[in-house]
Amino acid sequence: MKNISAYLRHYFRLLGLILIPFLVSCEKNLLLEIPEGEAQLIVEGHIEQDTPPVVVLTRSVPVFSNFSPQQIEAAFVHGARIFVSDGAREYALQEYNTNNLPPELQKLVAEQFGFSPDNNGGKLPFTFYFYTSPELKGQVGKNYKLRIETDKETATASTSIPQLNPIDSLWIKPHPNPKMDSLVALWYRYKDPDTVGNCVRYFTKRNQEPFYPGFFNSVFIDDFVNGKPFIDFPLQRGEPKTKEPDFDSYSYFRKGDTITIKWAAIDMAHYRFWQSLESDFGSRGNPFGAPVKIESNIKGGLGIWGGYGVLYYRFIVPN
Repeated sequence: MKNISAYLRHYFRLLGLILIPFLVSCEKNLLLEIPEGEAQLIVEGHIEQDTPPVVVLTRSVPVFSNFSPQQIEAAFVHGARIFVSDGAREYALQEYNTNNLPPELQKLVAEQFGFSPDNNGGKLPFTFYFYTSPELKGQVGKNYKLRIETDKETATASTSIPQLNPIDSLWIKPHPNPKMDSLVALWYRYKDPDTVGNCVRYFTKRNQEPFYPGFFNSVFIDDFVNGKPFIDFPLQRGEPKTKEPDFDSYSYFRKGDTITIKWAAIDMAHYRFWQSLESDFGSRGNPFGAPVKIESNIKGGLGIWGGYGVLYYRFIVPN
């Protein structure tokens, strides 16, 4: 279990619930009776180069139900038969849980759900379950097929770990407000190849914090910059989606911060999933926002099976 836990830190980025707001008339209260649909299989799985696959398997819950620790734990699917093939061999994944994980990893899992283990004696208020196989480690350029079998259904998906186009350089710019001179924006320079459809997802880690994806947008595609020699962009600081960001300091780093960037190549289906999920996340609470269909590459379920080709960059902000 100790060896497995070392590979899990970047994988506990779980699917958010799509919340539908109650509509209330200005004249009287409306009581809407919405029938519960059949629970669907939800897959959140990734494979990254040099690390084993991790698959989180749950079932959907009613949209208006309470989001309690007990309900989270009850949503996990146990005893599934999960297989990943790299084209040469098929690997069977085994089920594990977080009961024996170190406290810092339990804290990371809890944070993705909006719970604090500090309020529960340093432990998660629920048991988190996942499937993996330490025998299989991802390789750049390979395709990986996922097959899930339960007593009720079969789900399949396919992904790849693309070749990664690296960041050319990193630098900082001061905050435009002189009164906030302790804050800086991180910028990067990127050279895009002349092939279309290059997609990236990024995460940032500040000092001892976990890796977080960009709060509103963590994925990019080269539709408008294809083949350009150098493009300069700001790289916003990633933050947890379980709490409202501080918009006074949102996207900025502080002087003296040690920044680690996780820069990951993803394929098109993987990009479309995160782009649609983040578009839905950004439109919540907007009365004029249009419904967003969450793209999925899972046949027989919902969610994502995605590959990551990753490079890491470290940048220390001068004091």
